[in-house]
Amino acid sequence: MRRAPWILLLAALALPACGDDDETPEPEETPETPRVELPAPDLRLLVLTDLDGTLEPCGCTSRPLGGIDRLAARVRELAAEAPSVFVSAGDLFLGHEGHAGPSGGEQEVWRAETLAAVLDELRLAGAAPGPRDLRLGVETFEHLRDAVSFPLLAGGVALPTPADEDAGDQEAPPPMPASQIVEAGGTKIGLVGATQLLTGPVSRTADPEGAARTAVAALREAGADLVVVLGRLDRRKMRQLAGIEGVDFVVRGGFDDEEVLAPTAAGNGTLLHAGRQGQHLLVVDLYRPGAEGEWTDVSRWTVDERRRQLEADIAELEERLGGEGETNPRLRGLRAELSELRDPELPAEGPAFAARAVELDPEAPRDPAVRERLDALDVRINDHNREAYADREPPPVAEGQPRYVGSNRCQGCHQQAYTWWRGTPHGRAYETLTSRHKEFHLECVGCHVTGYELPGGSTVTHNMDGALVDVGCEVCHGPASQHVQGPASHNIRRSPEERLCVGCHNEEHSDLFDFDTYRARLLVPGHGRPQ
Repeated sequence: MRRAPWILLLAALALPACGDDDETPEPEETPETPRVELPAPDLRLLVLTDLDGTLEPCGCTSRPLGGIDRLAARVRELAAEAPSVFVSAGDLFLGHEGHAGPSGGEQEVWRAETLAAVLDELRLAGAAPGPRDLRLGVETFEHLRDAVSFPLLAGGVALPTPADEDAGDQEAPPPMPASQIVEAGGTKIGLVGATQLLTGPVSRTADPEGAARTAVAALREAGADLVVVLGRLDRRKMRQLAGIEGVDFVVRGGFDDEEVLAPTAAGNGTLLHAGRQGQHLLVVDLYRPGAEGEWTDVSRWTVDERRRQLEADIAELEERLGGEGETNPRLRGLRAELSELRDPELPAEGPAFAARAVELDPEAPRDPAVRERLDALDVRINDHNREAYADREPPPVAEGQPRYVGSNRCQGCHQQAYTWWRGTPHGRAYETLTSRHKEFHLECVGCHVTGYELPGGSTVTHNMDGALVDVGCEVCHGPASQHVQGPASHNIRRSPEERLCVGCHNEEHSDLFDFDTYRARLLVPGHGRPQ
């Protein structure tokens, strides 16, 4: 079914007729109209994209969004309001390697198992996984797949069994399921998985689009009232999936974009996207699903996006035209369209949908049982790593090179700077981990200690008996043993470079970071600024 682009109809009606060059007064500003409240939906889609194995956000960002405990609370609340189907597209159980490194596989599996259990409890109806889900190997992927009751859908993809990997069996491995029918609110919903999983020994029995086309036809033949494709492909191929006859919606995973994108009409269907890492949940309320006719988008979101675009276009055109703009037909048409924008109402008949993005902000409620599970996992990982990495030491220092000595050794000559540093987030960075049982978490500790995994520095368990905890002086100024022995400007780094910061101050962990701005904050009396 196609979406009825009613906004375009409004635009066409608002444009001046061809050849009309009469003076038209500037339209009066339209008074604020009441918001149209839509009734409860007949069916609700709850959509995730690119969860990337994220259980909770890094607490170092300015406004941490997401968390599987917040997601659980919101999914349960929304599902209680209307018949609902919860789906996901894109990398699900695992994300990129990150700070944990290749040695963090065991704790990654524990995190993935916890995530899988929570998603199962939330009754995830189906998911199209991504290639990162296979990062720890086929055996781990199959272990996670066996642990859940929801299907992982990937049409045309075949995974070898562990025995196949070892023995090189010639027999063709069984393909992963391409589709599934679920029922909710008296509606049969067909789910189709289209994803690239071509990593390692994975083979393909059909291209994603061909497999999806076959699956969609079979679902319609089996009586599906609604078909949703869950995809993890590039943008062009996602649009091609929306062109398949019988497709209603395509959920787009694999974008690695935290911004939630408004619904977009394409081909026969509508493209949906919910951001990444569980920072948002996309809610799509459906009215009369399965009814004959084209889908009508009654999303307030779509109107607001159009309003913002019109305002930007008008401002740009006014600036470019200057005083000549009042008679410009295009400018008059844009202003007229803007004045006519209203909240959409449900059509009298035919299928309709209203989409909205729900932000999982720091104030969002948490599911207590899920929060308790996450806390227990933190303790488990902490206790395990404390023992498992007890003998891990940093690389040795090359002969003639300086060693790390710890910030306390700087205090004697730089008391004012030391006192100031102790009051900064850098000076208490390690405490933020110990208070949450995360000081031995491989993906966290490297940004909360000094000289992590560097010659003579620290490791997850070794920090010179506490001398190298926190983000100390030597993170920026370099190992200081030679400077302590003979203070001189040539044996210490006086002006740190940006490269020293961006390993931790990046988009994922420090969203507001700007090197020049942050560096200026560090210049205080006794530390880079005269008394």
